[in-house]
Amino acid sequence: MRSLFILIVVQLLFIQCTSDIRDNSMDPIATTVPVTGLKAPVEFQVLRVPDHFTKADFSTHRQADFKGITSPDCNMVTSSQIQYYHPDNLPARFLCFFPEPDTLINGVASFTLDGTQDIIYSPVAYAGSLYAPNPDFGYSFNHELSRLNVTVTLSQDMDMTEDFVLLSAEVLTYNKLQLQLGGPLAGQLKVAGDAKKVLIPLRDDIGSITRNIRLSKNPEDCGSVYAYAGENPVLVLKIQGKTGIFTREVSIPSLKPGKDYRVEVTGDVQNVLFKASLSDWTQGDPGEAEL
Repeated sequence: MRSLFILIVVQLLFIQCTSDIRDNSMDPIATTVPVTGLKAPVEFQVLRVPDHFTKADFSTHRQADFKGITSPDCNMVTSSQIQYYHPDNLPARFLCFFPEPDTLINGVASFTLDGTQDIIYSPVAYAGSLYAPNPDFGYSFNHELSRLNVTVTLSQDMDMTEDFVLLSAEVLTYNKLQLQLGGPLAGQLKVAGDAKKVLIPLRDDIGSITRNIRLSKNPEDCGSVYAYAGENPVLVLKIQGKTGIFTREVSIPSLKPGKDYRVEVTGDVQNVLFKASLSDWTQGDPGEAEL
């Protein structure tokens, strides 16, 4: 009987200790918080800094801890998994980026660029601690690539029997990029060591690759592409004319990350020369697609 009494006491103590730990660890961090800087809803990757780390170190991560789901108006983001404050009042810190990387090693996210989506990054956001939650907790994004919307126009009148057809429009740029997530270089995008320059096709608003566009004196919309702004990309046009098929490379002026540009390419029919001009792409302009 005495042994049974001791066992019951021990079990009660264990249950009480477990309950205390559970009570202290079940203080949730705000699930839905504000987000700024987004142009379209995304489902981004979220990393949590290990609570006992004194610095924003992500070297132990091999994958995201959970995902952030943006509201349709791009003003709020909701965590895919509930997060809790550490019971010892340690700080809770999070970092976000998009899209999902090829690899996440030593605090560096690696991506293969295909021109269909931007790379965006939000610095470490402080959610506070158990006894001092941060009421201003939220995420603010920076855009790392430039978006180009390309139109091609012929500068001279053509004989009606002369046809110029744009067979393809592509941007020559690097195919592999790396995003530094922590340390003094956090948010910096760079070319990966094994990157090569590849041709990335322009696509229209529904994702179809640009091809077989009949050129004229009216601006022809060739679609858009996200490009790395660190080195000026080159636009490559493959055109079919009366004398056959020819390719022209057109240099694009300097770009800034996070900006949308309208690239207007003008073709000189007699000399078969093409040149490009660059201007800001104002969202919502008549005839222009919104991002």
